[in-house]
Amino acid sequence: MSSGSASSLFSWATRPALTESRRVRSRRRSETPVGSRLILAALAVVLVTAGCTSSASGQPTPVPDDSATSNSEPQTSASSGPTVEVPPRPRDISLEGLDPCTLFTDEQRAQLLADDVKSGESESKAFAGMKECVLSKEAGEPFYEYNALAVTTEGVEEWLTGNRNVDSELISVQGFPAAKFKFRNVEDEGCDIAVGVADRQYLWVQMFPASRGFKQDQLCQMAEEATNMAMTTLQTLK
Repeated sequence: MSSGSASSLFSWATRPALTESRRVRSRRRSETPVGSRLILAALAVVLVTAGCTSSASGQPTPVPDDSATSNSEPQTSASSGPTVEVPPRPRDISLEGLDPCTLFTDEQRAQLLADDVKSGESESKAFAGMKECVLSKEAGEPFYEYNALAVTTEGVEEWLTGNRNVDSELISVQGFPAAKFKFRNVEDEGCDIAVGVADRQYLWVQMFPASRGFKQDQLCQMAEEATNMAMTTLQTLK
């Protein structure tokens, strides 16, 4: 990766930038906690040079528009170009100064069953000061969390180079190019979507479970739903 984008969000492909105390709290609320996210975060900083998957012929895979209805630091690597051609955006939307929590209306939060919403800034050295929003379901099983962060230091194509420890694919969210990804060789631990909205800017939405029983397809469906909600609101604000 280039020196200007040396640092990609909380860690490569990663769980939200939650404090350790918040992670412990989420685990204690579940009788069947998931495997150690600290181990996954350690896996996330390992950069590899193979294995990025993409849609056929580099064409984005549309995400159904349902909206209408670890803190370890990443290592860096020289950035190669994306393995697929990233299509142009329908328009540019700046994320500068945006509080991601404003992208989820009360109705949308209710649809996500989020009973705890916190606005703050990334604790990652790589993205210090960037605005983030954590939406949690903590009132009862199953426990899970969404994280939304406005990235303004690199483009979405960085997730499609094959240089990060993720399995990724090019998709489309409401006409905007996006990367959907998860940890390489890891299933049922979370799903991430990064939507390119401007040069060197993307909206990153993460979904991860704090209870057992979730499957990968379900996690990605939930991430897509939250992403569509955020993008719908974003386009009304900008």
